[in-house]
Amino acid sequence: MSGVLVLARSLPLHHAGGMESVTWDLCRALAARGTDVTVVTTRVPGHPAEFDRDGVRVRALPGTVPGRYSRSWWAASRAAVAPDLTRGAGGVLSVSAGGFGVLDLAQAAGARCVLQAHGTSLDEIASKLGGRRLKPLVSLPRSVSGLVKDVATYRRFDDVVAVGPGVARSLTRFPLGRAAGMPPVHLVENGVDTGVFRPDPVARSRVRAELPADGTVLVVVGRLHPQKRVDRSVRLLREFPDATLVLAGDGPDRAALGDLARGLGVQDRVRFLGAIDRARVPAVLAAADVSLLTSQWREGLPMAVLESLACGTPAVTSRTTAPVEGTDVARVDTGDPAALAAAVRTVLARGRSGGSLLPERYALTRVATRYAGLLGTR
Repeated sequence: MSGVLVLARSLPLHHAGGMESVTWDLCRALAARGTDVTVVTTRVPGHPAEFDRDGVRVRALPGTVPGRYSRSWWAASRAAVAPDLTRGAGGVLSVSAGGFGVLDLAQAAGARCVLQAHGTSLDEIASKLGGRRLKPLVSLPRSVSGLVKDVATYRRFDDVVAVGPGVARSLTRFPLGRAAGMPPVHLVENGVDTGVFRPDPVARSRVRAELPADGTVLVVVGRLHPQKRVDRSVRLLREFPDATLVLAGDGPDRAALGDLARGLGVQDRVRFLGAIDRARVPAVLAAADVSLLTSQWREGLPMAVLESLACGTPAVTSRTTAPVEGTDVARVDTGDPAALAAAVRTVLARGRSGGSLLPERYALTRVATRYAGLLGTR
């Protein structure tokens, strides 16, 4: 093995999600640098056990549960990487806990082991306690057990990458930060492919005509899950009578959001696009005047926010999301309807500049260079 092994339970081929997009974009960027990249993941329905895509080799392990950790995943991932590691040391990247089961094999082979942390069990515990909802609280003991495992496992990596400042703080403060032998923690924010996510006036005009929408366009890109509190974005329409809200995503909250829109009398101004192909996301973001992320949960550094900025669209997010460099992201208490509406009005008053709003540090090429150095593949 002379390249990089990436272990991730899910990819965009399984379902759309921020972590999945981050993983795949990073793999593509490393492969574009000339690195031999193999991603070991769970079974992908409709795809063979091994295939190549975008210069990346994918091994989708038969017998595993698509997109989920399971006993079969821990056993099959060990069996899959063992032959590669015996052929020579390289770099092993664990996306969250994806590589926890192969750490001993990688270390025995002399491979550099890097953990990409999207959050910690400590963050989960804080979010569940803060949400004060019964269902998340029932699973609290499992999160506490996960925290104990985190403390025991993180120290075994050579380096840990935090994808946002909130994750970095969680990893470096008590109790994780005081774990004996805790490896160096590096803040490397998620990267955006600025060749794909960019201002596009033609796409903007086309999408707005397709919606159709003549006035203000607000957009939410992501899963329609109760934790995301997309209902706050729907309620916002009462303050903006000329606005259209575009919901690009699907999930268990879809029906409830439709009922809410009808109850508020704004159903004609809510466009449910469903789970759209990722290739269409840049055009949808470019068509909007403001993107919204009104989640009540702690968020690391959501890709939807960075991708929106890359397309030239400013964002309004909850205070629970990580701050982004620059002034084009307004962080407010989205649980306060008046504060949320005021933030959107302020952003709209500034208008769109027409160019990218993404700070250079979040460019995918720069992020891939950081990972290459940590994985020993400069």
